[in-house]
Amino acid sequence: MGIFFKWKKVVPCLLLFVMVMAVTAGLSFAAGTIYVSTQGNDAWNGLAATYDPATGNGPKATIQNAIDTVTDNGTVSVAAGTYYENLYVNKDIYLIGAGPDSTTINGMAKNSVIRLFGSTMEPFNQFDLTVHGFTLTNGNATWGGGIYNYGGILFLINTKITNNRATNGGGLYNSGTASSDSATIITGNIPDDVYGYPITPINSGDISQDVIPSVSPSG
Repeated sequence: MGIFFKWKKVVPCLLLFVMVMAVTAGLSFAAGTIYVSTQGNDAWNGLAATYDPATGNGPKATIQNAIDTVTDNGTVSVAAGTYYENLYVNKDIYLIGAGPDSTTINGMAKNSVIRLFGSTMEPFNQFDLTVHGFTLTNGNATWGGGIYNYGGILFLINTKITNNRATNGGGLYNSGTASSDSATIITGNIPDDVYGYPITPINSGDISQDVIPSVSPSG
């Protein structure tokens, strides 16, 4: 009888544990894409492009919060608008905007617009970042006003990097690997557009699903 009552207590606990693990796994899977909007809220979970009061799902307000939230190899889908941020990336992600004429990240002359960190020494720990469909502007830093790529793997797709300043690499400072398609424009940066290792061109036919996932930009 004592064993029976012990199991009556244990079984509900096991069921609760399984339910919690299932919900957690579901959230982790869903977090593969995190949405951002100028109408968003960083308190929302980022699992929808617009707020849904029925589920509580809604977009983030800042790209950085979305980057911090998204799982490794996930996608941050950014709606049209201007976002005033200095981004720090230390994981593999896809950053997808609505196009360079629609989605702008303004660095407010405070730092690089995007900083991508990897390792240039062994053990190598390189992070992959795809930037697709943005204008990056008004960055101001010692290294890489638009993008500071320190040992990362960077893909630039249909992105404009302009009107940024730095001591070295006004548009891009590249000490890692950088590739861009023909629609990417890096111009009008001070004192130079690119400093460091050269950018490898990407032919449109060579752009694979590994570079651009099948997620349409929100907004």
